[in-house]
Amino acid sequence: MEVKDHITLWTSQSRQVIDVLERDGHCLVKKEYISKKYQETTWSFSIAYSYFAKRAAEKIARPEGAESPFWLYRDPKWAVTGPDAKLLKFQIPREEVILFDLRKWNRILNLSPLGDEKRQKEFEQELKRQGIMAYSDVFEKPYYPLLKNRIIKSWDLLFEDTSQEELYTQGAAWVLRKEWLCGEHSL
Repeated sequence: MEVKDHITLWTSQSRQVIDVLERDGHCLVKKEYISKKYQETTWSFSIAYSYFAKRAAEKIARPEGAESPFWLYRDPKWAVTGPDAKLLKFQIPREEVILFDLRKWNRILNLSPLGDEKRQKEFEQELKRQGIMAYSDVFEKPYYPLLKNRIIKSWDLLFEDTSQEELYTQGAAWVLRKEWLCGEHSL
């Protein structure tokens, strides 16, 4: 049962995060954890995460020391990660979390533009005309600053549509607090 003005969200976290929560009562994400987790693909995740962190800080206050948000989900099936992880259930105050559509976020993680089908097809045709084979090429190579800016600008759509289907609702919070924790579940 949800508490008034709170939302129930799930996340999968390592024993290290759980230990910090128990010891300190809260936990923050450092960019070094992202680099360690994604290794050779860190460069592309770094672009998406930096964009998100900048925009998220405009929506909810970023505590000192928080470099990236925690990812949370309405449906616990999306929260599955590695072998040492635990599924955690939180009731988070609504003013502490940003909600968005995880399908759109996955497009951003792939460095793809957001927009309706027509807009995306037009963008793909423009890339083909310029001989660009993948969206990641726009970010990897220094030749396409205008296209890069257009893609990044399209990502603002992530925050504009707040009517996500519950199944695809993802959330981001700068901090996890022990008092929000409702339970720990084995994966």
